[in-house]
Amino acid sequence: MDSADRQKEFILTVEKYRDMVWRICFRMLADREEARDAVQETFVRAWQTLHRYDSRYSMATWLGTIACRLCIDVLRKRRLRLKIETETAGSNGNTSPDPGAYTERNEIENLLQRTVRALSPMQKAVFILHEIEQLPAWEIQRISGLSAVQIKSNLYIARQKVRKALIKEGIQY
Repeated sequence: MDSADRQKEFILTVEKYRDMVWRICFRMLADREEARDAVQETFVRAWQTLHRYDSRYSMATWLGTIACRLCIDVLRKRRLRLKIETETAGSNGNTSPDPGAYTERNEIENLLQRTVRALSPMQKAVFILHEIEQLPAWEIQRISGLSAVQIKSNLYIARQKVRKALIKEGIQY
């Protein structure tokens, strides 16, 4: 296959998996600009490492792995940046939700977003991949690089934190 054919095939791959990669990045990062950058970086890295793609696994798994690991790196950098800003500024900023009337569904969605944002990067990754993207455990294991036990542990802790936040707000889980 020549270079032009590889490029055409990769463009089709981007078109096919762009939405899936966007959902993973946006849900993990909860920021449109960072998610947009992460999606772009995911496909750049995929193109650069295409020669290492193992065709025994699905393209979705491979791209999900790249996206998930990239988002975990972004989250770690964000936490470090926030910690440094907090230490230098002496405050952690305004984290209260916007005032206004929300429907019950929007309130629950906002609560879930805040709760998921507060999870550790690995808890967030496992929770999003399992509960939102509904990927099977073996695929989460391949994407995250975690063992089955680590996945179960992170998922259990994430679910407990989400459940606790929902119960605290009087929402049945």
